Amino acid sequence: MLCHQKEQIMIIDRIENLAKYIPALPQLEEVVAILESGALSTLPLGAYPCDDPSLRYTIMSYETEAVDERPYEIHRRDADVQMLLAGRERMDTGDSESFVPSGEYSAERDIVFGSGRKIASYYADPSLFVIFFPGEPHAPNIAVGDDRAAKKVVFKIIV
Repeated sequence: MLCHQKEQIMIIDRIENLAKYIPALPQLEEVVAILESGALSTLPLGAYPCDDPSLRYTIMSYETEAVDERPYEIHRRDADVQMLLAGRERMDTGDSESFVPSGEYSAERDIVFGSGRKIASYYADPSLFVIFFPGEPHAPNIAVGDDRAAKKVVFKIIV
């Protein structure tokens, strides 16, 4: 499913449909290969490079936050391809025109946090992936119910 507002084209879909988006993001071909290899289930937490220098990924484990809302984050350079490996979480998306930064942009981390008007909430689980493109405010890691443990892989694609 494509969810868009003006220039924003966030994607949420089932993992088995990821290859359909390779024409839009060619780096997804390597993402699909990594998923099909089964490596994500055996790799320790941490950051990993890929053969394509415009692609890298991080496997993380954390507790989702039991809050009504979190600060939005925006990336200028990277698209996020987020996939839960275990657990569930809510991800909010915001309106880029109402986004107000709450701090300085970190070029090293390609991130700025801030606030803005919420557009929608999505509920993610290991059957789904979400792609947030540069400039799209998003607030992941929000708890769904009492089970707060989550494990996620985030692929970063320079676009």
